Amino acid sequence: MQISQTKEQIAALKSLQDRCELETISLQSCNATRAKSGVQFTEPFSVKPVLSNVSNFQQGEQFVVEVSFEYAAWDSAEPPQRIFLVTCSFEVCYHVRDSYAPTEDERHSFSRGTAVFNCWPYAREFFRDITARLGHPTPALPLLRITPKKSETIPKPAESIPALPASQPKLNS
Repeated sequence: MQISQTKEQIAALKSLQDRCELETISLQSCNATRAKSGVQFTEPFSVKPVLSNVSNFQQGEQFVVEVSFEYAAWDSAEPPQRIFLVTCSFEVCYHVRDSYAPTEDERHSFSRGTAVFNCWPYAREFFRDITARLGHPTPALPLLRITPKKSETIPKPAESIPALPASQPKLNS
């Protein structure tokens, strides 16, 4: 899993991060399915965690972010067979101090950065527990990696070459 934000997004999330405190992280919803007993799978297996949704809202001094993850395990057959699928959503509540009203960019960057980072240990623990209850060995989930993202710049148009005047004779090859 990877969080990648530009310098501008990090500055935006820092504005909100400096003015809030984490209150609670709660499991909001979950679903787990596994293949039926007796299905033959081909090793090696792969587990693919995905950040599937992030949404937020603010009500007074409370800022709430919903972070959803999806974990799927597949075998290496052709076509691949799904061994199990686990989805879960966490609700992360923050107390915003000093009646601060964050901008849309601050809320968005904070939700996709800090809130995801805060949820990741809870999601890993939930995944470990639920896969064991599904009767599967628990695969190790990757670290949450934070990597810089280059600023999105608008490419400059290519320099145009001036056309020859219509009266200028053309050269023969």
